[in-house]
Amino acid sequence: MAFLDLARDLPRSALADVAILPRPATVPLVAPIERQVILAARGDSRRSLRAPGRIDRALGWLFGWKPANRLADPRLEALRRYVVMARLRGDRLPIEETARLIAAGFVRGAIDEIRRMVPVRSAC
Repeated sequence: MAFLDLARDLPRSALADVAILPRPATVPLVAPIERQVILAARGDSRRSLRAPGRIDRALGWLFGWKPANRLADPRLEALRRYVVMARLRGDRLPIEETARLIAAGFVRGAIDEIRRMVPVRSAC
């Protein structure tokens, strides 16, 4: 059982001595799950952005290719699509892809952070 000495005003004096830690200058704008999507999308091809047709399904069955699964969350799927396009197109990324990412709820600071995380494919 704890004893509280109200005559000495211990609760207020104890709180006055607590040091307030400074907040970090930079707060990450990309959540950990979004970072995982970025890492996973680095290996996806342009073919993964469209629905497989009959020929794609037949070739997949014949050669054992497995298409990249679309993500269930529309926000994360927009991020995956953006990462694939940014990796393949680099600075020639269509404005529609950035608009799609903004419509999914990402802010400009997060988009800049995502662009820094995506390696651009070399032109050779």
